[in-house]
Amino acid sequence: MPSRSGIEPNEMRDELDSGAAPEPAQPERRLTRRTLLAAGFAGVGAIAGASYLASRLTGDGKEALRPAPAGSGGDTLAELARNVTSGGPPKDGIPSIDEPKFVAAGSARFLADDDVVFGLELGGEARAYPQLVLVWHEIVNDKVGGRPISVTYCPLTGSTVAFRGTSARGEALTFGTSGDLVNSNLLMYDRETDSRWPQILGQAIVGPSRGRRLEEIPLQWTTWRHWRRAHPDTRVLSTDTGFLRNYGDDPYGSYNPLGGYYKRSSSDLFFPVLNDDSRFPRKDVFVGAKLAEVRLAVRKDVVRRERAVMARMGRSRVAFLHDPDLDDVRAYRAHAGGRALLLAPGSERGRYVDEATGSVLDARGGIVSGPLRGSELERVTSYDVMWFAWAAFFRDSKVLG
Repeated sequence: MPSRSGIEPNEMRDELDSGAAPEPAQPERRLTRRTLLAAGFAGVGAIAGASYLASRLTGDGKEALRPAPAGSGGDTLAELARNVTSGGPPKDGIPSIDEPKFVAAGSARFLADDDVVFGLELGGEARAYPQLVLVWHEIVNDKVGGRPISVTYCPLTGSTVAFRGTSARGEALTFGTSGDLVNSNLLMYDRETDSRWPQILGQAIVGPSRGRRLEEIPLQWTTWRHWRRAHPDTRVLSTDTGFLRNYGDDPYGSYNPLGGYYKRSSSDLFFPVLNDDSRFPRKDVFVGAKLAEVRLAVRKDVVRRERAVMARMGRSRVAFLHDPDLDDVRAYRAHAGGRALLLAPGSERGRYVDEATGSVLDARGGIVSGPLRGSELERVTSYDVMWFAWAAFFRDSKVLG
């Protein structure tokens, strides 16, 4: 019998109808201090945290998003630029971490096993960026292997991705928070050209860098227990940031247990969006993938259940694989040895089998046995994101849910 998603094991789909009744559209509202307390998102504890929360989650109401023109894709640079809205704090009011300090895994005693971390594997290094730190800063300007990299997290859209970028003059870009939002998403600025970059878009919409794209580097959304077991030699971003913040108290809610703003059943948005797509609950978690100009979103719980989900992005076959060691999803171009692969879950945990050749892969995209042994699948940029935010930026995205 078909699953609720309509995805059968080993079956490729280009699009998928969830079969669920659309959720009624809910009116957007700005969060005031009174509604914040009533919703139970309080408990910040420190004066610095309280002032941050008040500035972040309230606004003067002077700016409002205009609806997209009929027939518009909703994601043109000019349209996004016209619809930037104030998020409350001024530029750099949410301070980025520009001189990050790291500790060894054994010294990260401020982390509980179930705390969310964003894991980075790059150049043979493993680093963990705790959500309980990034929720207060949103951007970490770091260096890995001597090269600049910016790790970003937007709590309003539940999206985390790392970036590299250069200006037209070849300068390495570093980022700060502009204080503004578009589609409720973090609007970064770069310190070299002062251009504006929506995090989910990864492309400048205003300024000298307008139209330029950033190199996007996937992060793993996982827990400290999972990441530590998979990477015992990991370095961990410290709470010694140079700022007074009540790390460990999330002003938006909690991920363990899931509550507050992050709760899946909550449809409240603090800020408006250009396109409100009611096919799925607003805060359902999807894995959004980008390959060239094609966009595809797959509901994360579907991949968890099916273990392997095949799709097509343009002319490429793509595999979304569940990594049980991290309880996360990775996306790959399913091509190796000059042929397209069709993957299904194997008999072993974390193993996947190509239907045609019998080659076996691990969740990291490495082919570990069979005729194609030794090949590595090319990773596709993908990251967790709340449904409402992905749909607001990419109206033409294909969806598997």
